[in-house]
Amino acid sequence: MATLESYVDALIAELIRVQAPGSIPDPDEEGFSLPGQIAVGNDRFIMTTQEMERLIELSSRELKRSDPVLSRTHTDKEWNWMVRGAFGPALMLIDLDDDRQENARIVIAAIRAAVGEPAKTYGPAEHVFGCTLFGNFQVAPFWIGPVQFEPRSAWLSRKLSECDVTKITARRVTHVWSGNKLRKRKTSVDSIRERDILDAVGRCPYVCSVRTDGLASESGRLKAQTAARLAMTGIALRWAVSSKALDGFRLLVDPSVRRQRSLVFKPNVKTLSGGNLRGLPHGPTVSPANWANELTEHRNVFDVVGEAIAYYLSPDGKVVRPKLMNTLAQALLWFHEGCRDEVDLMAVVKFSACLDALASGGKSTGIRSLIRARLGMQDDKLIRKDGPTMHSAVQEIYGLGRSRTIHGTNDKIGDDWSSTRAVAEQFARLCLIKCLDWVVSNPTSDDPLALTR
Repeated sequence: MATLESYVDALIAELIRVQAPGSIPDPDEEGFSLPGQIAVGNDRFIMTTQEMERLIELSSRELKRSDPVLSRTHTDKEWNWMVRGAFGPALMLIDLDDDRQENARIVIAAIRAAVGEPAKTYGPAEHVFGCTLFGNFQVAPFWIGPVQFEPRSAWLSRKLSECDVTKITARRVTHVWSGNKLRKRKTSVDSIRERDILDAVGRCPYVCSVRTDGLASESGRLKAQTAARLAMTGIALRWAVSSKALDGFRLLVDPSVRRQRSLVFKPNVKTLSGGNLRGLPHGPTVSPANWANELTEHRNVFDVVGEAIAYYLSPDGKVVRPKLMNTLAQALLWFHEGCRDEVDLMAVVKFSACLDALASGGKSTGIRSLIRARLGMQDDKLIRKDGPTMHSAVQEIYGLGRSRTIHGTNDKIGDDWSSTRAVAEQFARLCLIKCLDWVVSNPTSDDPLALTR
């Protein structure tokens, strides 16, 4: 079995090989590509071959595999880049004429030291995204775990009070948000920050801020985006048709409201273009007083959603109830994706995955146990007047909609799945809400299977 030592040993062997005259292939040879290079310090570089680059990437993977925390704190891309940059100075520490195995140990020790220290020192960060939320803009700032939502004017005032923006920048940004044009500003750190704010918030009436700690730059940014979407999902659960509410909840980095146009031609018939609107400009309108009451009445549930988000953002996953929070975070994510999907059948697959996550992977039997336990609905109960039983509905959602589609055996893929989608969403929403309520009522439990009992 290949090990980190064997990869680095092979890398050193390749480095020795390319020192020989004529080791670089001529341009007309098959597979020729320009060599890469790695900085070693003092404006010097080591030229690399494709084989060296391959071994460096394998070494990077092995280093990451040896520390599970790194998979939570770094993307593969940024970790590989860190390790690759560490190889240059590390290779300068050895004499290629010395014992190769000893050289490999020296290089590995140097790389571990070089990449280990930065990985331990990533501190707190606040990731900011412009977003849409409610149809009115007077709702007071509020938190869901590490995620905060604020009207943009309130956010800017907070940043000013925290000295993250200057008075001049705040005044100019407010001027733009009021619909006015700005005079060109002399280039400076403040002018760049001003441009960044205008680009990141855009015309969005709300700002979503996500606080992370211990995450590398790219990993922190991507996980903060997902955390914001999970928080929006928690908000949307308060509406009977959550997908409709989420249609108006979006980050500026998400796809915007758009009209989809299409052309249709029919023999001997003159037709005009058709189209439909995807997304809403904002979510439901709610008065500040009503939303404040909603937050107060369901504060404990929102806190559990925040707890699940905090688990997702945690560098090591060491929170109070990691097993339950892992289950809830995945269920919320599947529910969000189901609400967002434009293809009804794919939405059914994702809502089914949400239910399966809450049922700890118990498939259709587990989902029925979940529904009996949390919703008090028995297998033979009709889900609506003259409708299917709960058992039949779950079979259609999970058995036909989810399992056969994933395995490529769904012979009804061309059918209309919109009605099944609506039923799947309602089951997923109600089970999510009741599971969150159960977690609130059982603060010492960390057993996901208890949700089905």
